[in-house]
Amino acid sequence: MAAKKSTSKTQRNIALCYIRKSWTRDETDQISPERQRDHIQVVCKANGWQPEWYEDTEGHRSGMFEKNRPGWLALKARLGDPDVVALVANDLARLHRKGWRVGDLLDFVEQRGIRLVLADPRRQIDFSSPYGRMFAQLSAIFDEWYATDISERWKASIAHRKSKGITVGRPPFGTKRDKKTGFLVPSNEGAWHLPDGTWVAGKVGEEPPIEGATWRGYFQCAELILRLYAEHWSGREKVTRLMQADGWAYRDGNGNPSPLEVEDIRRVTNNWPEYGGIVIGKRARERSPLDYDPESIALNPERSVFDVELLMMVGRVQKDRTRRAPDRGHAQTDYPYPLSGLTYCAHCERMAQEQNNPKLRSRLGGKSKSIYRHKAGASCGCTRKSVMREVYEADFLRLMRLLTVKPEMIDRMQQIALRINSTSTTEIADFETKRSAAIAKCQRKIEAARHLYEDGDISRQEYIRRREHNEKEIQHWKVYASEEEKLSIELVMCVDMMDKIVRLWEANNDEDKQGMVRHLFEQIVYDLDTQRIVDFQLKDWVNRFLVLRKALYDDENNDLSGLSGTESTKGVPSPVRAKIKEVLIIIINTSFLHILSCSF
Repeated sequence: MAAKKSTSKTQRNIALCYIRKSWTRDETDQISPERQRDHIQVVCKANGWQPEWYEDTEGHRSGMFEKNRPGWLALKARLGDPDVVALVANDLARLHRKGWRVGDLLDFVEQRGIRLVLADPRRQIDFSSPYGRMFAQLSAIFDEWYATDISERWKASIAHRKSKGITVGRPPFGTKRDKKTGFLVPSNEGAWHLPDGTWVAGKVGEEPPIEGATWRGYFQCAELILRLYAEHWSGREKVTRLMQADGWAYRDGNGNPSPLEVEDIRRVTNNWPEYGGIVIGKRARERSPLDYDPESIALNPERSVFDVELLMMVGRVQKDRTRRAPDRGHAQTDYPYPLSGLTYCAHCERMAQEQNNPKLRSRLGGKSKSIYRHKAGASCGCTRKSVMREVYEADFLRLMRLLTVKPEMIDRMQQIALRINSTSTTEIADFETKRSAAIAKCQRKIEAARHLYEDGDISRQEYIRRREHNEKEIQHWKVYASEEEKLSIELVMCVDMMDKIVRLWEANNDEDKQGMVRHLFEQIVYDLDTQRIVDFQLKDWVNRFLVLRKALYDDENNDLSGLSGTESTKGVPSPVRAKIKEVLIIIINTSFLHILSCSF
């Protein structure tokens, strides 16, 4: 059934403006979105419309589909709003390259009285006339054929390039494509390793940026990775550590040097056939060494960028390691540790903050039931790379006991919270009076509606509607809590959750423990060398009440037994000795109180 045209009195002056770019080959291609915007702005200014912009210009955004275009989906959800007067695009192909989608769009805007305007002066169509609609449909059919034809041509081109041993997509690390032949050749790019441990991108032959900088070419880096992996049978983690210790860097997707990780070593070793001058089957990241036999692959010595025998050794070692992997007795997925997924290495955290690079952060996890391990290959300066589970979780339980509050303290905490919140007795009484009056009024309305129905002044449907409306209003006021009540409920819930973790830790399985911890904590920062928690962040709903800042324990002269439920700071080994009065803080509506300064 066709939708009715909008009859809303809302002023309609919003033009939804859409810009799409399906393919970006280089920086000069960015002119296209700018040209579209200029054309659309001219149209909006001429009609006195207020433009509202939606764009799909990053990466490949094909008009053949919708799900890959978040900008269009957002515009589509907005299109039926009463303040929208027009949909503006540079040309019809920007909106869709499917004939039936264009037809649906034309019907949609016509039914709602929305103008569809093409901003390109050379491609404007009058959609109000039958001739214009027919021309639009024919244009859409041609656009769909064009997109399909381009896709088929591109696929054929890729297949032809692969058959000739020419790679497609981003060249493997350490190489680039020869502009004439398209085959891989050694890259002249690399990174200068600076004395402070950072890198600066550069090319062969350039002067060092500062004195003491060491050149680390990407091609030489890839060759060294392959040799360490094949000739010395070094695992990827060991190769990563060796390469990091010597100052080598990896080239990220943006062309910048970044720290080598285990995943980077996997990329290099998986690309050994491509380095050898041939292209096989799937992309390197999608194929398994068990999918093929290295002995059946004939590398091309004339096009190989590395020694063919070295590459064959990489293929053999990779296949042999993969074949033996299931016999090692380790699970192939991370074990559900209670504290995994939210525990971060303190050394990596410090590096990430110093270099303002969140990618340097690394979580602790593992594949066994007894050890939390550092992220493989990440070099942050810590000596230890793992911690026994019982050691870390015992430290976590000490923290939870310090945060646990004795039941008799809850009433006092509520009083303090209310005092901070400045909720007076008069305000509380006024709220209760207002709630009681509102409930009584709704009840009178229900009674009045019943009398009107009995007298025949309203229908039964109207009576039922009024009754249900007022019953919902009554229920709303019954469950609506004052600030005092909400404060009490949330505080008790928070304290109870802390207490449950301590009481039920041993009785629950690891998955249940993990769920409880993730319900309270945003992250935990752990120092593997000192084997203690150095910082953590609670969830926002918990942070309203309890926040730990930097230190967990005080020296042995201080005691939290007056506040803590089960744990005293006396006798705690290896404490972080500072700021004990900042350990436990109640935060209510951005105000705070140092509980320990109160006379509990």
